[in-house]
Amino acid sequence: MRKYKHKLSDLTENDIWREPIIPFYGNMGQPETVQDLENRKAYTERIKEIREDIKHGTLAITSEGKIIAIKGEPVEITFILPFKPRRPAGGFRVMYEYANRLAKRGFKIQLMYPIRTRYMKYRLPYSIRCMLSKIEGFKRDIWFDFEPNITMSYVPRVEDKYIPDADVVIATWWSTVLEMGSLNISKGKKINLIQGFENWEGHEDLLFASYDMKDTVNVVVASYLKNIVSKYTKNRVELIENGIDNTKYYIKDKIEDRNPLSVAMTYSIQEIKGSKYGLEALKLVKEAIPELHVELFGISPCPDELPEWIRYFREPDDLCDLYNRNAIFISNSFTEGFGLVSVESMFCGCALICTDIEGHQEYAFEGKTALLVEVRNVKQMADRIIYLIRNNDYRISLAKKGHEYVQRFRWDNAIEKMEKVIESL
Repeated sequence: MRKYKHKLSDLTENDIWREPIIPFYGNMGQPETVQDLENRKAYTERIKEIREDIKHGTLAITSEGKIIAIKGEPVEITFILPFKPRRPAGGFRVMYEYANRLAKRGFKIQLMYPIRTRYMKYRLPYSIRCMLSKIEGFKRDIWFDFEPNITMSYVPRVEDKYIPDADVVIATWWSTVLEMGSLNISKGKKINLIQGFENWEGHEDLLFASYDMKDTVNVVVASYLKNIVSKYTKNRVELIENGIDNTKYYIKDKIEDRNPLSVAMTYSIQEIKGSKYGLEALKLVKEAIPELHVELFGISPCPDELPEWIRYFREPDDLCDLYNRNAIFISNSFTEGFGLVSVESMFCGCALICTDIEGHQEYAFEGKTALLVEVRNVKQMADRIIYLIRNNDYRISLAKKGHEYVQRFRWDNAIEKMEKVIESL
């Protein structure tokens, strides 16, 4: 359904461009046939669609009772990203999914990448980054498939003279949000998409200030974030959990048929992901169970001195296959906004063992949908992996319960909620 800017009160005769045909049913009071019943069902569904279109302003009823369609320009949404990532990153992927899915629903989407963002640590000087933006353009977006009608632009920084006028503007990461907050209202009504408690770089005073930007709606991806944000603002705070694409992540290989000795893990050089502790735990498991089979994946180069019994996949083409090859998935993070890969693994039927942190607690419930361990507790992680391997029936039950629970985190649900937020602005 296309989304249009103007309200019904703005209609003129020029806005009326066609009169849609509505199917009617009935046969003058005679008993209904199977075809009559099918016609009735089609009619009922069509009425539902019409009512929904009237609600959203794409159809209207004239004074004569005619239903008319409305023409107009689609709502324009600007997404402001902190920078342009060259490799897959969870927070960017969420923004890209929103952009793609809103574009499919008829919104006009543009992505803005500032070359300079305050408090961002850069490896290269500004002049080099400017030069690279002109040389590379957007030809290297190989890790995400964008809708063809989405436009992208580099801008020197987030200021009124560089950001186009729009109806809605959405930013993520606290520093980008602070800059968005200074934009003129002509740039769009503002949404701050909060994907984690972003205090790992310090500047907590500025982080909390980003929650309280004037005329800005905060959208958080987890309930614990809603509790934090609400302490620092009286602005509207909406909870929209991150979505998983259930057409990409699903069970291919039956949970019962998987090798119970198989474990998967994400590897990252970021300390907060805790990969070092996961590897130490897996080595302890290997000592107890020599037949252990381990697969790692990530965007970093293969770690040095990785044992030969661990296979590493850098940016694998099909994560769904990798998840489905394994019975258990472990996450060792110190902090997560939501923990996308853990939920992806559960969609694919893995039994989850993860650290007991707030981001994981959105879906990981001890003994019900997952097993929880203390952060940095290598022995506890190893013991829990061994427990699942040696108690295969319990592993199967845990994986099934986890898979069932996370079905609520589908992208269809997330995009419906986001669209309602946009329409309410």
